[in-house]
Amino acid sequence: MMGNVSRGRMLASSLFVILAMILVLAGSPWAQAADKTMGSQVERFDGRGGALPKGWATDGGRWRVADGSLLVDSLDGEAYALMGEPSWENYDLSVSAAFEETKNPSRWLAIVFRAGRPGQAPWSQVSFRRQSSQRRGVEFAVRTGAKNWSVRTYSKTAKDFQLGQARELRVAVRGTTVQVYVDGKPVLENAYCVDRAKGRIGLGVSGCRARFDDFRVERLPDSPRRSTELHPTLVVAHRGFSARAPENTLSAAKEAIRSGATGCEFDVRRCKSGQIVLMHDLTVDRTTNGKGKVTDLTFAQLRKLDAGSWKGRRWKGEPVPTLDEVLAVLRGSGCTPVIEIKVKGISREVVEAVRRAGMMDQAAVIAFDADVVRDVREIEPRLPCSWLSGERPKGATAQRAAKIAADARGSKTNMVDLHYQLLSEEMIAELHRQGLVVWAWTVDDPVVMRALMQWRVDAITTNRPELVLGQLQKAGKTPARLASP
Repeated sequence: MMGNVSRGRMLASSLFVILAMILVLAGSPWAQAADKTMGSQVERFDGRGGALPKGWATDGGRWRVADGSLLVDSLDGEAYALMGEPSWENYDLSVSAAFEETKNPSRWLAIVFRAGRPGQAPWSQVSFRRQSSQRRGVEFAVRTGAKNWSVRTYSKTAKDFQLGQARELRVAVRGTTVQVYVDGKPVLENAYCVDRAKGRIGLGVSGCRARFDDFRVERLPDSPRRSTELHPTLVVAHRGFSARAPENTLSAAKEAIRSGATGCEFDVRRCKSGQIVLMHDLTVDRTTNGKGKVTDLTFAQLRKLDAGSWKGRRWKGEPVPTLDEVLAVLRGSGCTPVIEIKVKGISREVVEAVRRAGMMDQAAVIAFDADVVRDVREIEPRLPCSWLSGERPKGATAQRAAKIAADARGSKTNMVDLHYQLLSEEMIAELHRQGLVVWAWTVDDPVVMRALMQWRVDAITTNRPELVLGQLQKAGKTPARLASP
């Protein structure tokens, strides 16, 4: 009897020792592996000795584990700490993060994903500035080179970070889509995580000392493989070839033709004496050597202005052109005039100018104002007219697409020209199912251009048409031409 009791006490003692060992190992790679089998992996930074957990690699700054947190000091530059495998594709990442000191309020800490080796571009990240309530307080950006960033989108939070106070940050990456949350509230969503399909994850800082804790990664299923074939698109030069020549001038239109662009977008307004002239802004201040509103200046006054010197000495003396003049330049060139009507009340005059030029089958009109689109379609149903929008409707993809389609139908058009950040592969497909032609504006990032062509967008408006054309040429594709409404 006593022997059985003794053996029972020994067994209980052994179990206690084992339990104690498990508690001591909390935060170790063993504990992480246990969490991973439940669909997530957590690093609580409870190790001793200051060293980072096994499997983490750093680039820049001074990183150490202390007091149950990961501490980093990088007041003079950027620093990164990465973990995970290059084969990881989709994940839900979260961390508790606090600024301890910042060089200035614009400095940031970040969650990093789709990364290669530390310091190897490209990689993606969401940066959270200490002054996060400002316009660009939260940014989704891609490091594309040694010193180059491509900011895909930005947003802000309701309140700034306070020194020493931790906030809960979360980034979910599924396919090409990134969703961002701060303290459990959605802050940002973007569909252009397209530079690297897979990669490591981690943390980053710039110009600050920071503290991280409870870094969690939940691995998500890989995405279905998608086609990488480029769909031929209409290539629309924004305000003419405005990267090369002064915007909204005859020279910009001629440069668009020379580039091989299949469309040339420009903006029109009515001046005081009644002529329809090319000008983006309400005033002439930015793009000429003059001052004042377009509506307060006669054409004779506008014609005396220099609309080119601001772009460079080569363009000195470039005049403000009329709609008739630019249509004459583009007629028969194979480069479609895409006329953006900036104000109400000139739709009939624009349509009449296209008729006079004999370009009813060679031109298109776009406008942000739904009434303008409706007016053009009622005046001349043969003239393609696209509704411009940069507003993101609420709801899931299908709901947003249905709202956009309803707005387009209300304007009597089947064409929409949307800011590219409103688009994803799913959104473009859904809009096509709704019977819409889908254009995107204004895209200058080659990686985003490529994604949109893979997603079968119908037109891309860009300041850099040669970049779209170069990708199509390399793929053995010919740019699209304007389709009838």
